[in-house]
Amino acid sequence: MNLRLRFAILVAKSASAASRLIGNKGETLPGRILLAIEPAAISLLAQNKEVILVSGTNGKTSTTRAVASLISQLGPVTTSGSGSNLSWGAANALISPAPYAVLEIDELHLPGIIAQTDPTIVLLLNLTRDQLHRMHEVKRVADRWHVECAEADGTVFVADIDDPYINYAVANAANVVRVSFGGRPHADGAVCPRCGSYLMWERGKYSCTCGLTNTESDLTFRKGSAAYRNAILANVVGEIAGAEPIEFSESQLERTVTKQFGETSAQFRLTKNPASWSEALQGELKPEVILVLNARQVDGIDTSWLWDVSFKALKGHTVIVCGERALDMAYRIHVEGIEALIVDSFDEAIAKTQGDTVTVLSAYTAFFELVM
Repeated sequence: MNLRLRFAILVAKSASAASRLIGNKGETLPGRILLAIEPAAISLLAQNKEVILVSGTNGKTSTTRAVASLISQLGPVTTSGSGSNLSWGAANALISPAPYAVLEIDELHLPGIIAQTDPTIVLLLNLTRDQLHRMHEVKRVADRWHVECAEADGTVFVADIDDPYINYAVANAANVVRVSFGGRPHADGAVCPRCGSYLMWERGKYSCTCGLTNTESDLTFRKGSAAYRNAILANVVGEIAGAEPIEFSESQLERTVTKQFGETSAQFRLTKNPASWSEALQGELKPEVILVLNARQVDGIDTSWLWDVSFKALKGHTVIVCGERALDMAYRIHVEGIEALIVDSFDEAIAKTQGDTVTVLSAYTAFFELVM
């Protein structure tokens, strides 16, 4: 370890300790300082570790935790447990002397982190519409992944190829475990991401004249929810690494939290983009449902994605809407024939409920403000 890196780690740890003393979590500060002093810190710290990366639009945080628990059978693990998934989050986690690192990585940062860490395994979950102001279209991210996956000769990619963009990303990779769950539709799957021809779809299975298809896979499992799929994928990664399988419940792989507000039990679920909203709306909903919508930077400042989601599952439920963009949500579901009560705050929303238990579907920033 060179002197600059030693000094950077010392300063980063000192700043983190000082930040915690004044009440801040200091989750990204150490990594920011580390990279400011030693820009090559990620590469240097990763040299003596077995690195596993997890990325995708949805499910990164919970799946990373599952993979970390599997890999912990093999030895001490450092991980980005707080969900800090940009380069400074990776740098912060890699400061640990643990021989294994399981890191959640943001989609746009993944190619750079692969190049810097030479990971043993990379798990690719899905690519769907997300923050348009940052991610733009799905194909933009898939193109970046496609280039880097082809160059990472020593890495094993575990890929859910029912997502055609994931299949395209690993199309030229040297080592791939292609996993299918019997196929599922994709909102942006009309055109082949590799050649631009129309994909031929039949019951969730797709194929293209260029050869891109999910009809052939290395591992095939039954259909199931996103949480079920992510649990399976985590165990595939664990098996490759040499860990014994762990049976995860679906609730462990969902971003759900139950919190008591007076006599009302609120069951929170993180819903941050079309895919996660659709998944949540397909699950069990209580008779009363609170929808919380913000549009800050990490939520996605453009709420046009609301029109990519079907809210018909809310019909017959009592719906209360709050958050900074409550009017956007209320109008969207009104168009689908669902009337909602609009209130100014979550406290007012929970006070309006009548039952013992309520479902809360919440944007990213509101979720962490209300339950963390």
